[in-house]
Amino acid sequence: MMKTISRQGTTHMKPLNTTHETPAVDRRGFAMVTTLLVVLVLSVLAVGVAWLATSEKKITFAESVHQRSVFAADAGGESGINFIRVADTPPQVLDFATMEVNNVGETVLSGSSTYSYAASFMGKRPKPGWGIDYLDYDYQVDSSGAASHNGTAAVNLVCSRLFKEGY
Repeated sequence: MMKTISRQGTTHMKPLNTTHETPAVDRRGFAMVTTLLVVLVLSVLAVGVAWLATSEKKITFAESVHQRSVFAADAGGESGINFIRVADTPPQVLDFATMEVNNVGETVLSGSSTYSYAASFMGKRPKPGWGIDYLDYDYQVDSSGAASHNGTAAVNLVCSRLFKEGY
């Protein structure tokens, strides 16, 4: 049996007892699942960016502490060289076991930066072309610098100074 449907002059035939209707697809939860996946991806990205920022901050701080400790050790080395440079006569050996001529304890630079150094006599040798009265005195300067609680550095150098023997 067929039912006739007419609309503005057109006639369509539709069966009354249809057993196969196309099932309607329920897509009401699709938007929620998609939104949750997008939020998950954005959350993972946000955590990654936060981790990267904190690790960069830690690396920058550690590099700053290292650099300040190296500069402090260098300042100690320069101070040891200056001690030898301004001496009018060869510095006297204070400890014959280590041949130490000067030992400066901890000196504060600025903030938490400090340095210390020890200068030791290594030997003397004639200066070529200067005669037998002029000798090069060799000294070893061992300097250490510190910055903050865990930043340390050391500088070891050898320097020479020309002195006239018996002057």
